[in-house]
Amino acid sequence: MGTQVVQMDYAVVTDVSKGFSAASEMLKVVSKVLGVLVQVLRASAMAGAVWNFALAQYYDTIKEKCENLAKLCEEFAGDLARAVGDHKRGDIKGKSYFGEGV
Repeated sequence: MGTQVVQMDYAVVTDVSKGFSAASEMLKVVSKVLGVLVQVLRASAMAGAVWNFALAQYYDTIKEKCENLAKLCEEFAGDLARAVGDHKRGDIKGKSYFGEGV
């Protein structure tokens, strides 16, 4: 029986990890901007702009989804970075990172 060889292009996987980190940071910024916008819309809804309350709810939902997606991207980035480090050290347990969930 032959032996298994596991190869990894460290530069490519590291770049993907960095891409997930960048996406996470961008989503966090979008979430913060939406949070401010929701506060402004809710404040103006108190002054009588009824449609602004509905719009605030809509943006708040998008904000929550951005936050969840940012966490997921951050987890992927960390998992990939750890997998590269483990592979370099010859540790084969790195595969357990993928599938644990946020």
